[in-house]
Amino acid sequence: MKKVFYFGLFATLVFIMASCGSPSTPGAAAKQYAEYIQKGNYEKFVDGIVFSEKMDAAKAKETKEGLTAMLKEKVSKEIEKKEGIKNIEIVSEEVAEDGNTAKIILKQTYGNGETDENTYDMIKKDGSWKMDMKK
Repeated sequence: MKKVFYFGLFATLVFIMASCGSPSTPGAAAKQYAEYIQKGNYEKFVDGIVFSEKMDAAKAKETKEGLTAMLKEKVSKEIEKKEGIKNIEIVSEEVAEDGNTAKIILKQTYGNGETDENTYDMIKKDGSWKMDMKK
């Protein structure tokens, strides 16, 4: 009986750890970042951005803080006007031949029925898919 309990506990922990990991496809990662916006978690969204490697750490931190503040102020109001984000779906996912960059198009449906399509340039960094803002 103890073995069954411990096996069940182990299986549950493995499932939880796997579900907390980063998404394995660029489309899933882009959707996850969009869901952070949907939930108002702008800090998590901004943490998913890769800036130019030429930018020093202090400048990157300042840029991230400014972007987070702007998202909280402007984007949250736009989403509120549209009665929230009701649904997010992956329209297309194009991964480059090298497997390290991708272009993702997401469709967001708002509570008022409006839709938007947004393109995300993704880059694989340290084994995770991030949004590429190097340009």
